[in-house]
Amino acid sequence: MTAVEVTRWFLALYFLSVAGFYAARVVALTRGMRRSPVFAGRRGSLHCATHRAFRAFRAAILGVCLTRLLWPPVDRYLFPLDELWQPPILMLGNGLLLAGFATVLRVHFYMGRSWRSGARPDDETTLVTGGPFAVSRNPMMLGVMIAQLGLFLALPTLFTLVCLLVGFCAVVSQVFVEERVLQEKFGAAYEAYRAQTPRWLKLR
Repeated sequence: MTAVEVTRWFLALYFLSVAGFYAARVVALTRGMRRSPVFAGRRGSLHCATHRAFRAFRAAILGVCLTRLLWPPVDRYLFPLDELWQPPILMLGNGLLLAGFATVLRVHFYMGRSWRSGARPDDETTLVTGGPFAVSRNPMMLGVMIAQLGLFLALPTLFTLVCLLVGFCAVVSQVFVEERVLQEKFGAAYEAYRAQTPRWLKLR
């Protein structure tokens, strides 16, 4: 199989696995909490707009990756960036996708029942500062951005470039929303944590 064919199958299986993992995670936590761990924000808010954009693009990406298996010529309608369709670049993209998802899984398993999608102001949660959160205030979002870059390199098209740009904007926007909620909820404790741990990555 060529790098293009390997990546075609990899992307379809990857995004099916991601969708399955999140669906199972949300169902399990909802049963345990008797409340969904997903909070999309109030209608009309930036929080809500970010969640909707992220969901729409996530569904579109899964649909495109599955369609490419059934009808490979769809690639030309995604406006491929031909100069980037090189085996090393495609495989690097696959590697970044795996690294991003591995980071997300690490954070999920570390947080356990404390994981939430979105920031619900009245949620009874604790401030998590250990493990992966000791080197980044937003390790899960960092993993998501790594995976978004990986998708663009694994499928270098105008479509995935738009997904990358919108995804980065959505992640940064969501980070600001969640940081504001954490500041209001935890006050001085969050200020101390923020002073000690960078938003994205502690390099030393």
